[in-house]
Amino acid sequence: MPKLGSHRVLAMGRRATLFVWRRMRRNWWLDRTCIAFLVIIGIVFGLSYYFMNVMANVASKRSKLIEDALGTRYTLPDVFFEFIGAVELLWMTDMFDALMFVPTALLVAWHERPWRVVSRLLLAWGLASLIRITTVAITSVPDPRPSCQYVQGNVFTAFSLHRCGDAIYSGHTLIFVVCAMVWTSFAPKNIVGRVLTACAWGLCVAGSLIVIANRAHYTIDVLLAWYIAPGAWYTVAWFWYWHITKKGRLLRIEFPVEVGRHRDADSPEMCQRRRVQLGLTSDGTPYDPIAMYLNALHGGAELTPPRQSADVQFIDEKDGSPESSDLLELPDSSCAVDVGGTSRDRTLP
Repeated sequence: MPKLGSHRVLAMGRRATLFVWRRMRRNWWLDRTCIAFLVIIGIVFGLSYYFMNVMANVASKRSKLIEDALGTRYTLPDVFFEFIGAVELLWMTDMFDALMFVPTALLVAWHERPWRVVSRLLLAWGLASLIRITTVAITSVPDPRPSCQYVQGNVFTAFSLHRCGDAIYSGHTLIFVVCAMVWTSFAPKNIVGRVLTACAWGLCVAGSLIVIANRAHYTIDVLLAWYIAPGAWYTVAWFWYWHITKKGRLLRIEFPVEVGRHRDADSPEMCQRRRVQLGLTSDGTPYDPIAMYLNALHGGAELTPPRQSADVQFIDEKDGSPESSDLLELPDSSCAVDVGGTSRDRTLP
């Protein structure tokens, strides 16, 4: 009996490993264009994060000028500082970064369209980091934590998580909110996904309060992160929808299995409705009725438009994309076109 049990465990392990391998091979495989796109995103994100660190070092050196001018360290008045007692637990701010980032990475790894989530995450995070580059060293303020350390040495090589002057705005809170936005947009649309999304936002709020309690940032720094991170997320979502999804680009990232398929459980009819809504054919080519008509008029191979289901509405995943729940109106098979000043009716098969 023990041998039989061990054989069953090994068989289950092999099946689970094979299932994970097939899933990753299907969802994570990319073509050269998509690989080049992701490499560019990674380079831009890395540069934005590096120069954000450089500007934070500049802000640290500039904030010392305030202490030298006043002769002492001074903290600006803050309403939340009056209600939240100060603590010296800076490790908790980094712990909340891990609590937000690790589950988000697991969500990305198991998602049906993982590279799409990675692309949206890095683009939004990189955009918010570029904004932080322009704010962190522009206006120097006294650091809210009296025990902070000023940066010493070269601003291009020094690195510190909790340096003086690294104030406007909160980079830790930026990570909290961006990860919570990933859960809001890409978590499973069931009760488990909703509970996990609520937990992510709860951790986001708790982490923000920990940042304030540790005097790592002023309250205005935390609030600015809450404003900027969702704005960057939805800006990227708008750009992605209109310039990637609607134009049938980067198909291995957008639709790794089939054009119009978001999840494994989607039916063929649902995938077809999405293609109609997006104006795409089954191979990802944007559907252009005028080009189709002119091509047919000159005897070329005709493009077959996707069939429109009658009176069907489809609600897409709420990922921040400005997708409509109504299907787009496609032209009838009979259309009139003015060619050479005369109106000719032509019926397309």
